Amino acid sequence: MSCDPERITGYVDGALDPEARAAVEEHLASCPACRDQVEFERGVRERLRGLPAPTPAPGLEPRIRRRLAAEHASAMRWLLPLAASLTLAALWTRGFAPLVAWELARDHAHCFGRPRLPAQVVSDDPARVSAWFEDHGTLLPVIPAHAGGLELVGGRYCWLPDGTRAAHVYYGGEDGHLSMFVIARSVRIGSGYRQLMRGENVDLSRLGGLTVGLVSEDVNAIGALRERLTTTVASRAEARRSPAD
Repeated sequence: MSCDPERITGYVDGALDPEARAAVEEHLASCPACRDQVEFERGVRERLRGLPAPTPAPGLEPRIRRRLAAEHASAMRWLLPLAASLTLAALWTRGFAPLVAWELARDHAHCFGRPRLPAQVVSDDPARVSAWFEDHGTLLPVIPAHAGGLELVGGRYCWLPDGTRAAHVYYGGEDGHLSMFVIARSVRIGSGYRQLMRGENVDLSRLGGLTVGLVSEDVNAIGALRERLTTTVASRAEARRSPAD
């Protein structure tokens, strides 16, 4: 089988039949990205199971039962706005820049903290790395072979907490590490968002219609890559405006 996020989730939930489960386990043996999804989803479920159960106030259940029996319509008018508010809050959180920045810093540290990078494409050739992501449905900005003294290493897909798949491009060298993320959904960053998260510098911006996140312990490396990306995006825009010869 190929990478299938929904089937991986079904595997974690124990919802697959034996044949499908065996196919997933065979795939996991050779796919670091899907193993990371399994590890992440199991961690989320473990944290949810570890949350303490809330203690209801004394007499809460009888009061609710009486109110539902006597004022069903009123209760529904109260519950529906509450549900709508919770839905809006969840949608708002999905684009909350500090949460996205925290997750990108976590994934950067997770990948570069391993003895071996969990890359799905390994190459110092920008064209090859870009083509691999494009073949898998993600268009990257024009990426350079090096930035801030760091060299292109390769990349992979990572998973954000809401299930969004983000392209993760690696740069590395003796002087440090640098990640470039391309996020397949909008993030509320205004003219840009820069913050220190988990000891890493995180830079979120919009480039050529894409949401791009840069993460590194070296803010100068981030600045160098952002400048290269901005320059290539501006050059492409200028080329599109120029009349054909």
